[in-house]
Amino acid sequence: MLIGHHHQKVDSVYIFWSAETEHGIKWRSMNPLVTVIIPNYNYAKYLNDCLSSILEQSYSPLEILLVDDGSTDQSLIIAKTYANRVQIFSNGHLGVNAARNLGIKNATGKYIAFCDSDDVWVSTKVERQVNFLENNPNYGLVYSGIQIVSENLDLIGFWDAKDSGDCSNEFLKRPGEAIVLLGASTSLIRSELVRDISGFDESLNGPGEDLDFFRRIAEKTLIDYIPEHLVLYRQHQISASRVSSKKYYEGNRRVLLKLFQENENNISLAARRKSWIKLHWSFFKNDLKQYKLLSAIKEFLPALKKIDR
Repeated sequence: MLIGHHHQKVDSVYIFWSAETEHGIKWRSMNPLVTVIIPNYNYAKYLNDCLSSILEQSYSPLEILLVDDGSTDQSLIIAKTYANRVQIFSNGHLGVNAARNLGIKNATGKYIAFCDSDDVWVSTKVERQVNFLENNPNYGLVYSGIQIVSENLDLIGFWDAKDSGDCSNEFLKRPGEAIVLLGASTSLIRSELVRDISGFDESLNGPGEDLDFFRRIAEKTLIDYIPEHLVLYRQHQISASRVSSKKYYEGNRRVLLKLFQENENNISLAARRKSWIKLHWSFFKNDLKQYKLLSAIKEFLPALKKIDR
């Protein structure tokens, strides 16, 4: 990527080298390539906002991969209007994990970022995060706080990032909780780590899939966050209606059982039991808040039984 000598960038990781040639001095950006993977399923009405926010990032170079998961709306028509800047893949309707993994397979960047197609990035997101990882080689992932917004992107509130360092045990201590806040849209990760853990577990397609992915990343590296709220997380009816409470609970149970199985020799029976009860207590409280007493009792009962292994 050739860049003119007039290019100026403040507070960024942009580095240039020059070389004398017979045609004069050449300047080349030495910025590491960042691959952005966008899984999409029937989010045509939000796709322009998402893609525009990525294309307007203050950082370059970006490799942008949109993986459509068998959409039946106008998603592909909209995506093709960006075809000169965005690589488009169609994957059938195999689920978001398969879509992300196809993106990972085709990614060539030093860093990988994911962005759900109904979310929006602040223009400095990638720049701030690359700066951090380039200057902190012991960290493999950096994420950010989020702005909670309405369907029309009106601000509702903020959600602060709080977890950093060695977070591997937090997934056991706080089961079902997002340790890497909205990681599927906020994080930037060294690509070798993503491949080292073989990407997303497609057998967990559904609620909890992100928890499992970021838990396995956290077992490999230190993580940190940018305190600014660099991602707009859109709340809307389509997203809320896709996952029932039952599927959400079942997904989180599967993820916790997988954690137990993969760390069988490192987690005591008492620690497993404590984490299992905590998870079901959170289900119980959630149903009580919605005045679903019978459902709350039903969801807590598995906590009193033997843990499946």
